[in-house]
Amino acid sequence: MASTPSAPTPVGGYLAAADLERQLGNSFRHGLYRLAVMSQKSEDAMDLGQRLPTGLLRDVHCTSGAARPSGGVWPWSCHVRWKTVEGHAQRTRYAVRMTRGECFAAGAAPRRQPRYDATIRTYGEDPLNALATTRRGC
Repeated sequence: MASTPSAPTPVGGYLAAADLERQLGNSFRHGLYRLAVMSQKSEDAMDLGQRLPTGLLRDVHCTSGAARPSGGVWPWSCHVRWKTVEGHAQRTRYAVRMTRGECFAAGAAPRRQPRYDATIRTYGEDPLNALATTRRGC
């Protein structure tokens, strides 16, 4: 009988490094899509159901900024390498706050500049500035 692989065990209620990298990468991909929606030409911005070209996530690497605490916030730093729609290589660093319950919140350091949002015809927060766990309970 074949066994199915189990999910990695969280470290003391915190995400394991590989899980943090995977989840942060998934959140970053969602941010790339939101950025693509914001960047549409004004006449196209009303049709939000179409497929859009997004940038491409290359890799995510995270390192702990301190020893694992017995509770509270565990600081990490993550580097995301990616390419823009135009193919320009980019690197964004995130200061990450991980908490028990397998949750994280990450902020771009330094913060990215506000972006023009064609869907609302004004400037708004760059969707790659703040990334977070998408699971319930966080």
